[in-house]
Amino acid sequence: MPEVEKEAAHASPQMEDLWVSYTDDASNASGSGLGLVYKIPTGKVIRQSIRCLDMTNNEAEYEAVIAGLRLALKYGAIHVIQHCDSQLFVNQVITTFQIKEQRLQKYQADICKLLPEFDEWQLDQIPRAENIKADASPN
Repeated sequence: MPEVEKEAAHASPQMEDLWVSYTDDASNASGSGLGLVYKIPTGKVIRQSIRCLDMTNNEAEYEAVIAGLRLALKYGAIHVIQHCDSQLFVNQVITTFQIKEQRLQKYQADICKLLPEFDEWQLDQIPRAENIKADASPN
């Protein structure tokens, strides 16, 4: 078998099982909202908006990612790429930046507890303009 076919045969299960997620948060005087969009292996798109009360933007960002991870696990996802437009959030989760607030440390711990359930999880920081898909928060 040619080398390219071997690589394609080896890589195809991951691509077939790949879930791609876009999350965003919004926080204002009327509350917080989470926007979550998943492109799933069947080609379908799952959109979810969740309204939350009394939450900062950073907390809403964590809540959106945690909700997305739980949804992916519920439906058997094993390979997930997470896109987020918050540089602060991404660097906190990958531990490049230290988290000083205890409430955010708890969120980070919750994410870390979920990650071993996946064969692969990747978190990418993307420009806000590329995150329009998830900007459907209910605010």
